[in-house]
Amino acid sequence: MSTPARTPSAGLPGPVRSPRQHAPVAPAERAAPEPVDAPVSEPVPDAPAQGSQLDARSIARASLAAGSSRSLWWTTSGIVASVAVAYLVDAVTGTYVLALVLLGAAIARALGREPGPVALAVRSRPFDVAMLLAGAVALAVLASVLPPG
Repeated sequence: MSTPARTPSAGLPGPVRSPRQHAPVAPAERAAPEPVDAPVSEPVPDAPAQGSQLDARSIARASLAAGSSRSLWWTTSGIVASVAVAYLVDAVTGTYVLALVLLGAAIARALGREPGPVALAVRSRPFDVAMLLAGAVALAVLASVLPPG
């Protein structure tokens, strides 16, 4: 197991890690644990994302960066608009608006450049487009069979 990241020290660009990273070992092979106040000589570069543990700080940075994503704002605005239409007009019209939002998202995902809009690119492009279109069709069908009022 590797030790968790510590808060960044003054003047260092990232979190400070213990200089010795250990590979996981069986419980019988483990030595005595390292003292908590082990001296730290220099930061260890981050491991590649694939196959490594998730780092809470990098997730937090990505979350903050997502606030400037246009696709996230468009998606959120479409959902808010459909809820507002459902309250102001009726549920059937609000459901149709949400189906149109999903249809627009499917078109944006299908025509956008890779890696695609941040709020819409979850899996592969064909899978994302198929799921968004299936959701749009399902909502349109459900809205058409809902009783008015």
